[in-house]
Amino acid sequence: MSSPVILILTKKAGLYYTFRDNIREIFGDGIQLRSNLFPPINLEEADLILSSGSDNLYHDLVNSDKVKAPLLVANRSIDSKKLEKLFELPKSTRCLLVSNDEKIAEQSVTMLKRLGLDYLHFTAYSPDMETVPDIRNIDVAITHGLVDLVPKEVNNVLDLGNRGLDLSTLFEISKVLGKTFYQPSHITMDYLKNFVRIGRELAISVQNKHYINSYLEAILNAAQEGIVFINEQGMITLFNEEASGILGIESQKVIDKHYTHVLRDFQVEKVMNNYEPIPREIIKVQGLNLMTTIIPLMMAGNFAGVVVTFQDVTHVERMEMEIQKNKKKSGLTTKYTFADSVGVSNLMVKTKEIAKKLARSEYTVLITGESGTGKEIFAQAIHDYSSRSNGPFVAVNFAGISQSIAESELFGYEEGAFTGASRGGKAGLFELAQNGTIFLDEIGDAPLNIQAAILRVLQENNIMRVGGNKVVPINVRVVAATNKNLDSMMKEGTFREDLFYRLNQLPLTIPPLRERTEDIPALIDYFLNEKNSQMRFPEDVMSALTAYNWPGNVRELEGLVTYLSVIVDGIEPALNDLPAEMKANKPKDVQDERRIARLLENNGEAFIYREILHCLSLSQKHHSGIGRTTLKSMMNISISESQLRTKLDVLKDFHLICSGVKKQGTKITQTGLYVLNLL
Repeated sequence: MSSPVILILTKKAGLYYTFRDNIREIFGDGIQLRSNLFPPINLEEADLILSSGSDNLYHDLVNSDKVKAPLLVANRSIDSKKLEKLFELPKSTRCLLVSNDEKIAEQSVTMLKRLGLDYLHFTAYSPDMETVPDIRNIDVAITHGLVDLVPKEVNNVLDLGNRGLDLSTLFEISKVLGKTFYQPSHITMDYLKNFVRIGRELAISVQNKHYINSYLEAILNAAQEGIVFINEQGMITLFNEEASGILGIESQKVIDKHYTHVLRDFQVEKVMNNYEPIPREIIKVQGLNLMTTIIPLMMAGNFAGVVVTFQDVTHVERMEMEIQKNKKKSGLTTKYTFADSVGVSNLMVKTKEIAKKLARSEYTVLITGESGTGKEIFAQAIHDYSSRSNGPFVAVNFAGISQSIAESELFGYEEGAFTGASRGGKAGLFELAQNGTIFLDEIGDAPLNIQAAILRVLQENNIMRVGGNKVVPINVRVVAATNKNLDSMMKEGTFREDLFYRLNQLPLTIPPLRERTEDIPALIDYFLNEKNSQMRFPEDVMSALTAYNWPGNVRELEGLVTYLSVIVDGIEPALNDLPAEMKANKPKDVQDERRIARLLENNGEAFIYREILHCLSLSQKHHSGIGRTTLKSMMNISISESQLRTKLDVLKDFHLICSGVKKQGTKITQTGLYVLNLL
């Protein structure tokens, strides 16, 4: 007996391949497949015609009275894995659902809303629409493999891929062609709604029913919420293990029982009568607070039953109350925003732009930079700019926490976990940061055993208190910071490589003050305004501060402003008012660049110094230093590596150049530019 033939009608080849793979996965190679897109086609050999769209597609493509094969218009489903892209969209995002057929676009919108995405604003769109909707305010276009149809005005596009065949269509194929399913276990939760609609007809194949029910039952029992299905007669036909655990009822005792005997506290009757869903409602059952959802299932316009899902949120609510209480008591809020990261230089403006982009995501951020550059300000600003801004901000500094108490501080402890433990236990910092951000400052100082524990939290998204035996799920964003060289620490074995890559998903480097000296006047004004000071810095003092190397960065500058506001009698500090270390680090006669130029000439080979300073001045507009290898390649004179290093040391002694930390290179100072003009 020859294999039956299915003619698949689609507008796009990609959709044909999706249908083909669906059919082969379920029926194996026992069915021959043809497509209208790959002629020649013998219409008379078809045993079934499967259309991807409405009847119009059939009439447009099949124009023959001789075709006797039945027509089946495909019901299609969405791959649940592809829906994860939509879960990342913020509430009220304006979405344009793009399809090549208006009806299919509207059906897709309805399906996405029923799948729980009704918090997004959907607009159906197809090029064949008589009235094209207004797309000027659309945030993102969503399509199923039809990216080429997205209007050019919409830049953000999410492609969910072609929608495959759902269980109802596969069953219809099975019934028409008399073919049994090849691998029933491939049918998963994606087909739950259609499985309910065709349950009776599927019973003609006892083997298929056994496999499907067993596989579906295993999936539902693995779910982390109670799931109950009630058919149109009000009888319970599914009651998973989580539902049994929460309600304390054995599932075997409630199957085929009327819901009124089991779910008396749930508003099932209301949904059974008016077919209106009750989403996200908290009810009290047996002393527990349950988050419930009751959804009616409508199949082809007919009521097919009700799905009840629920979770025990009693523990979560208690934890939230404790968090809110501790948040108010401990002040787990931010003080700084991006407005406090003062800077007008191109380097600082670009750093803030990158930080704002990182803030919008949920990935872990690793902030690196020298001490005093303002890493915590950026950490707080990222939290304030993120979707978690209403949640707590919890900071822990590993440079100031001992190894013996680090674990209990981070993860909390239960009563009696150790001598001196508080009565009733204590929530750890990760729990206090629930639904917010935890800032792991100076992460490079964390002991190795604590590094391993933090890595476990990042991987599992849960913690266990010291002395406890319950896993507590957490929803926390991690921002870490360090002024140490983690690359060197990983080579030395003092910092875990796997933790580094977990933390370094979104790296952010804060530049030192010496690389953005243009920001010094703005920073001074900011600190003076904070102190309500009328002090103003004269030009000679500002030049001296610009030439200074600032090893303590912004923190040192803030300390200087505080110092001068106390010791200066008038409103203008003088050069002699600067601290001794700053005087020692600036040229002894900063006003006399000619003297410095003469000293370089007396030192010998002034033309080499001039060439070095000239090359460094060319890179100044990029606000970045250059390394010795790059500098040597730029120079028009021949010089050895050791000679170049010696010349750079001389220029550094005169404060004509400054060198950054690793890989930050050498830059020319303002004084160096003055001297270059004199050489």
